Amino acid sequence: MAMDILKMSLSSISLILVIIIIRALTLHKLPKKTFLVLWGVALYRLLIPFSLSSRFSIYTIADILKNKVSTINTPSMVTTMPNIGMTDNSISTMLSNETIKNISPVIIVWIVGLLGLALFFLVTHIRCRIEYKTSLPIDNEFVKDWQQRHHICRRVQIRQSDRIVAPLTYGIFNPVILLPKKTDLMDETRLGYILTHEFVHIRKFDILKKLILVFALCVHWFNPFVWVMYMLVNKDIELSCDETVVRIFGEDMRSNYAMTLISLEEKKSRLTPLCNNFCKNSIEERIVSIMKINKTSFTGILLALALIISTTVIFATNAASATDKEQESKHITAVEEEITYVETPESKAKAFAMYEQYGLSYNKDRDQLFYKGELVRYFEDYYPLGEGTSAGRDYFNENGIIDVHALRDLSQLTRNPDGSTNPSGKLIGVEPYSKAEFDARNVDELKNPSQTYTASIDESTENNNSDVAQELLLQDGDSPVVHYISTENMMMPDELAKVYAVYEPFGVTYDKDQDCFYYNGKLVREFIDILSSNGEDLDRGKFKGSFRQMNNLDGKGEIDIKAIRDYTKLNSEGEGELIGIEVVK
Repeated sequence: MAMDILKMSLSSISLILVIIIIRALTLHKLPKKTFLVLWGVALYRLLIPFSLSSRFSIYTIADILKNKVSTINTPSMVTTMPNIGMTDNSISTMLSNETIKNISPVIIVWIVGLLGLALFFLVTHIRCRIEYKTSLPIDNEFVKDWQQRHHICRRVQIRQSDRIVAPLTYGIFNPVILLPKKTDLMDETRLGYILTHEFVHIRKFDILKKLILVFALCVHWFNPFVWVMYMLVNKDIELSCDETVVRIFGEDMRSNYAMTLISLEEKKSRLTPLCNNFCKNSIEERIVSIMKINKTSFTGILLALALIISTTVIFATNAASATDKEQESKHITAVEEEITYVETPESKAKAFAMYEQYGLSYNKDRDQLFYKGELVRYFEDYYPLGEGTSAGRDYFNENGIIDVHALRDLSQLTRNPDGSTNPSGKLIGVEPYSKAEFDARNVDELKNPSQTYTASIDESTENNNSDVAQELLLQDGDSPVVHYISTENMMMPDELAKVYAVYEPFGVTYDKDQDCFYYNGKLVREFIDILSSNGEDLDRGKFKGSFRQMNNLDGKGEIDIKAIRDYTKLNSEGEGELIGIEVVK
């Protein structure tokens, strides 16, 4: 959570700076409400962890520039066999866990600062409220008449206190206008200005705005830009209120209203963070602003709207999802061009163990493969993935005297929810090639390093959408391992949790910390979901991104499951309606 707070705080700096610049340049040219709206956008950015995406966001531009630089400087990608089971999600989780351990003292400091500042504001406010309770109601005909003419759904009290020196307002649901004991109730003009000013604060819920502002300040107390924002928002609340009062009484009374402020300049009371004070608050700025208030023009309104919209779109939105997909696509393309798995004798011994019952044995000390005692020259066990693509493993030793290959029963396949099958088939034996086939083989074509397996992606998959870019099947122990290069592998755990939330009503939960699934409390080993089914698209070489398969790549798990979908009911993306989960026996 602390990392999310830090991220929100840092991302809001550019927005706060832009608002400060806009305010400095247009303070006396635009309606004062403009700045309160902009500050509201900044508060949203500080307090809400969710934000819309935009192609015009400054972060989109930053990502594009960063992506261009990384494309130029990043070398080609090589993935080694020991890391085959480690997806981007598990790496992110490991880094996240390590980061949390390292910054725990920082989190403690942040919590202490938050609680300390919140306690300061709370104690200050409670102390003031205790003093305000000693106030008395005002028995004055002008005040009573004013209250009748300014009625709102909330009950507003007007009281007097000898504990304050300047008028103020406090309370959200039961607001109170509190006047100093020495207020001249006979000066009806001045009294009218004061009451109207405080009434505008009540009507606009300015106390609630200040409460939210204080909350943001407590959460982001470590950010100096938020402190600047806190001071400016308080000023702008008063400026907006002044502008509204001038609009109510007319521009001709600006001088009289300004004089009222000046007469109260030296009567500033102590700190009252959750009250609205009719007293000195950058009095010079307020008076200048009052004297420059003019009738708002249509052009001014359009300019204010344009500034609000453009500032929000550019500085308050996240990088566009389209840009994210572009980055993922480039990353996938780099991986697809050449995916190399470098094996060690230990990993090959584990992989070849599944063939031992059929006479094939591997000597890891000499890195040699034998079939029924005879040294193997070439061994292959490949599976077709579709048009122009295949996956599996091979082995070559030019000193061998026999070529062999694995046999698989394609009638014994893993069934998908729609009845289609996975391509690997059940291993049923190992068989030698004939002497004629052995002699006919071109040895030069077999001299690729036996410990390296390279898979290139067929161009026919270029039009696949981001759900499935391509899959590779490799033998790992006793069962084939299916690894997907997909946008889901590029997502952060929190994002994956949102994607997989659709399965929760059916008993499947995603553990983002461990990057694995559970079905009714049991650890899932393999989870298959055919998102769409339309005949040819189910051919493994012609998938259009409609297939999702998630494996626990470390081989652990108690249960295999598959999703059940009704393909007669499709959503806007052409996916069948999810209606259940079934255990694969």
